[in-house]
Amino acid sequence: MRDEQPIGQGFLDEVLVAVIVICVVLAGVVVISRVGIARRAERSRQRLAPLRADLLAVGAGEDESGDARRRLVRDRTAGHDLDRAVVNLLTKVRGRPAEDLVEVLRERHGVASALNALGAASSVRRARATRILGLLRDASHTNDLLRMLDDRSGEVRIVAARAIGALGPAAGPSAAGAVLRAVRSRRSAPGVPATVALSTLTQLGVEAEAAVVSGLEDDDPGVRNVAAGVAGHNLFLATGPRLAQMAASDPDHTVRVSATEAFGAVGRPSDVHVIVGLLAPSEPAVVRRAAARALGELGGEVAVAGLVSVLGDDDRFLATSAATALAETEAGRRALRDLAADEAVAPEARSAVTGMLQMLDLRASDRGVV
Repeated sequence: MRDEQPIGQGFLDEVLVAVIVICVVLAGVVVISRVGIARRAERSRQRLAPLRADLLAVGAGEDESGDARRRLVRDRTAGHDLDRAVVNLLTKVRGRPAEDLVEVLRERHGVASALNALGAASSVRRARATRILGLLRDASHTNDLLRMLDDRSGEVRIVAARAIGALGPAAGPSAAGAVLRAVRSRRSAPGVPATVALSTLTQLGVEAEAAVVSGLEDDDPGVRNVAAGVAGHNLFLATGPRLAQMAASDPDHTVRVSATEAFGAVGRPSDVHVIVGLLAPSEPAVVRRAAARALGELGGEVAVAGLVSVLGDDDRFLATSAATALAETEAGRRALRDLAADEAVAPEARSAVTGMLQMLDLRASDRGVV
């Protein structure tokens, strides 16, 4: 086999020079971009300077005569810079000032521009337009926002879900169903993230209940997971029986955890045995820990007994969760103190008990309680 020829020093020098040139070019691009951004920002500040007092007056609700609002509407020098400034103010105010800013945006045709931009080729423009419609908090744009939940861009779908949440209960039950469906993956692309969907549906309040009840039966585990989370957060009591079933037997462990925690919020004290059963060693570790947290919510003697039974468990995370749950109720704290005084308690359980009692003492001292 022929020996490979060594790489010449000249070739290495050429590569080094090429790398240095590329680095210099990239650095130059960054500098030029930053200079351009700074110049655009300065031009924007200069255009807005004569209008800043009027913007602040409207945004602070101090434009009783309406003169400041009318000057903003009539202005033709600041252009899109003023529209963006109005939108930015809308993210910070509520009530009458927000209504006045929306009126400024409408009269300057900013709302019409946003509606037109929903069909733009650029996903950035579509996302920005969707965000503007959400800031208007106008339920008449609900259908426009629902349409954007089917946008080809995942980022636009996320913005649309958040915008629907900003409408609150006025968005209606059909919007809740659409948000839940948007959680499903599509064409191998992920759906709306669970945290975003859960936040949106929580904001819709009771209008989301019918969609949540239906979502608990959905074939998609992501939809069931979000529906369970919303049921617990919004205290949809009618979902209790279904949550109990999901906590015990759903094929997806993540769904079981969400259902268990939700059941702790909506379940009745008489249902506590269902959760105690989920502490069994045969159950997945994540479900057992969720059951401990749920028992802390439900409370009662049966819950306390169940939590005490796992304080010495080999899963120390479970033992810590159980001790934390016990510390949340007077009956649980009393049980912790009784265990601390019992010399027959196993060392593993005593460790969890002692650690939690020390934590309670620290909390008490921080509050000035002797």
